[in-house]
Amino acid sequence: MTPGPDEEPTGGDPEEGPVLSPEELDIAEDERVKELDDGRYVVSSGDPIADTGSEPTGQIEGQTTDDRPVPPEPDTDPEPAGAPSAPAPEPEPEPEPEPEPDLTARTVHEWLTEDMQAANSRYGFDITAAFDGEVTQQRMVSNDVVTIFESLVMWYAQQIDRNTPVEEVLGILLMEANVPIRYPPDAIVRTLESTDLSPEDSIADLLAEIREDEGFKL
Repeated sequence: MTPGPDEEPTGGDPEEGPVLSPEELDIAEDERVKELDDGRYVVSSGDPIADTGSEPTGQIEGQTTDDRPVPPEPDTDPEPAGAPSAPAPEPEPEPEPEPEPDLTARTVHEWLTEDMQAANSRYGFDITAAFDGEVTQQRMVSNDVVTIFESLVMWYAQQIDRNTPVEEVLGILLMEANVPIRYPPDAIVRTLESTDLSPEDSIADLLAEIREDEGFKL
């Protein structure tokens, strides 16, 4: 567009728009602009800049301020420094041992009963006996009833008197006992046949034979 006779040319290329005047370029009066010194300004993109009388910290020439709060950076540390650590898990307590049973006569007899049954024998004995203040024990199991009886009475006779033959001790015990002993007839016959007596001999001869042999063995 060609300027009229009364208009002063503004300069510049008309196709690029009007050229700003020096007054329009003066930004010192704008509330959003603060002059720091010659040629250095702080420009706010939002609210006016408060006049604090001092230069804003950290601002550089041409830098705009933003009053919006800056969100804090996320805490990537799973456990802050100096925080107490989690206590270690306590070990499980060990099971207490079972208390031992009281040792009484009853518990001893119960144990002996179970032990004898575990032997799996037809006959047996387990004895704890005192002889003249001395305690001794004897145990035996067998499937032969005679073997068991013989072992029992011989052991008992030996504890009574170790200086006397077992057969004599047994004879004395049987004679002094209030239990009468009945011997089978075959046992008496075999005993008489072991002597020099005959059917013609008298009872007196039998007694003399017994005394001579220092006893009568059946």
